[in-house]
Amino acid sequence: MTITTAIEPVTYGSPRLKELLDAVGAGALERERTGERPFAAIDLIREARLGALRIPAEAGGGGATLGELFDVVIDLATVDVNVAHILRGHFAHVERHLRLGADARRTVAQLALSGAIVGNAVTELGPATIGDAQWSTRLAADGDGDGYRLNGKKFFTTGTLYADYAEVACGGPDGETVHALVPTDRDGVTIIDDWDGMGQRATGTGTAVFDNVFVHKSETLFSFPPPAGEEPAPMYLSGAFFQLYVTALEVGVMHALRDDAVAHVHQRARSFAWAPSPTAPDDPLLQREIGEIAAAAFAAESSVRAAAETLALAYDAATKGADPHLDLAHEASLQAAAAKVVVDGLAQKAASQIFDVGGASVVRQTYLLDRHWRNIRTLASHNPTTYKAQAIGAYYTRDTRLPGSGYF
Repeated sequence: MTITTAIEPVTYGSPRLKELLDAVGAGALERERTGERPFAAIDLIREARLGALRIPAEAGGGGATLGELFDVVIDLATVDVNVAHILRGHFAHVERHLRLGADARRTVAQLALSGAIVGNAVTELGPATIGDAQWSTRLAADGDGDGYRLNGKKFFTTGTLYADYAEVACGGPDGETVHALVPTDRDGVTIIDDWDGMGQRATGTGTAVFDNVFVHKSETLFSFPPPAGEEPAPMYLSGAFFQLYVTALEVGVMHALRDDAVAHVHQRARSFAWAPSPTAPDDPLLQREIGEIAAAAFAAESSVRAAAETLALAYDAATKGADPHLDLAHEASLQAAAAKVVVDGLAQKAASQIFDVGGASVVRQTYLLDRHWRNIRTLASHNPTTYKAQAIGAYYTRDTRLPGSGYF
């Protein structure tokens, strides 16, 4: 995979970031209307080196804090939630490698600074229980001993359609879990745009096929099984990041809902004869609907920010070896789960409320306001809220820790 020479990455709060967000958002509604895939928008993100936002400044990156990253995710989801979701696997890849050794940090910094984007290829369809690390996708030793051969099929590969690399979770030669970083243009890699969900339509959340793909030893990260009789360490940190990211996407859609509600009220040429005000923007009933949507967006964003702050503390403690019993990591997972339970409810209500700011005209395809409900409902379906709420309740009533499977 050849990537262009690195340039200075965009930074949090900069005019360049604002310009990037404006450019990505400019064609979002038309892309939704026509089904156009946001390849051009992802190219803009490559050029701006947004994927290096969390790389430390001393390494040439954007130097953003974890909280600032989530702020940017929310802002990006406000202008185009498909594009924001496409980057979930990339930012998760960066976070994971920033917590590893110096070599891993150097490698991920070079990749992100080059503009390359990493996609996600973890989930498999089939009879296996969701969350079990029993992979039908396998990595076998190659005959000459210089690498491996990868074979298998993945689904829910969000972002990989647009990515330069796919991070593939698979079974290793000795039964261990392996994460392989595979260029998407390598022989044997086929990415299929077959995601048919009602929402998040342009995220490329479809199938990836790996047919005898050669993988260099340097492209693998092995997760060795624990000693006999020991339980594997819970995946609280990686799970909390993945789950909180999806919740942040919902918050971005809620901001878009608020903005679209305001815009629709201002463009209404007439109101009802029995309305308390002859003009829609002055109608106190419509003002109340918009006020509730705006307040819900504020509460949702505050929940995500609070959970992100705790996750940042847990990252720092884990890096320093100061959280041996994973208490802080578990708290971060708990807060991410709580944020989802709250935000899912607020977001779905707000997505319905927007249809109360107008008459029949508000449902016209001209406005495509249904996209907000479809996107929120699709995002909320990631790891159902009922399981999160039950796990939280079990913790408070029985002191039972969350599963820590990567889905919490």
